Amino acid sequence: MKNTAYKIFKKPFFGRFARPWRWPETVDQSQWQRLSVESESGATIAALLGPAHTQQAKGAVLMSHPMGVVAKGFWMKYGHAELLREAGYHVMIFDLNGFGESTSTTMDYPLDVLAAGQTLQAQYPELPIAVMGASMGAAMSVCAMAQPKHPFKAAVLESAFPTLLHFWRRYPIPKLGIQLSKIFYPAGERSLRPTYAAEHLVGSPDMLLIYGEADEFTPIEDGKLLWQALKKRTQAEFWQVPDAKHTHAYAVQPNEYAERVIDFLDAKLIDNNRRELNQGN
Repeated sequence: MKNTAYKIFKKPFFGRFARPWRWPETVDQSQWQRLSVESESGATIAALLGPAHTQQAKGAVLMSHPMGVVAKGFWMKYGHAELLREAGYHVMIFDLNGFGESTSTTMDYPLDVLAAGQTLQAQYPELPIAVMGASMGAAMSVCAMAQPKHPFKAAVLESAFPTLLHFWRRYPIPKLGIQLSKIFYPAGERSLRPTYAAEHLVGSPDMLLIYGEADEFTPIEDGKLLWQALKKRTQAEFWQVPDAKHTHAYAVQPNEYAERVIDFLDAKLIDNNRRELNQGN
């Protein structure tokens, strides 16, 4: 009954994305290992693990997708996953519940990110873990970092909205649903509000925020609201990308994107990990 109610509530938000998932055509499926993750949201999360292309890995990165039928395939289709693998990072991509191949349960998406991150950490317990998210996946990753026992040392977040209302304000039915949830289930709405999560971060994961100047869904001013909230609790960088549309900074500035993202991960994961090991000794 509970899941049925959530499916009805979720339909105006995500119903158009409920389609059978397909591998992107250019992907070599043999390079990916399938994993199944049990989330505290009640969902069974479908994930794929892609090892680094280098002999020795620097770390591992969980990739949390934006809304869309392609779901976890976003990271393969547009090249982000291969960028990280070539740079020496293991990557894990996964479907949030109700998307792709994952089962649909509640709207507790941060718990899906948390479960996937903990599974990735269990796969590589000796390596530092980061999370990379786009749009919805980025926002829910921020919320996951307010959860106890999250494994993330750093985060790369593109087009993350500061609150649900900021993203859905131009859509009357979802907007009404969010407004009602703030009245009848305020704890649930807070758990999905990145600016609230920013005030309750667990640990101090360093963050790189990326926003496109041509983004109609999460404009620069929305990104700066979240950035200001995060800066009060951790080190957060802000990159404003000319001509980039929603979640597509890599397509517009591939060289600078690669340099900024890889340099950030190398500095925050490798260098910080070395310092922690030295302090432990």
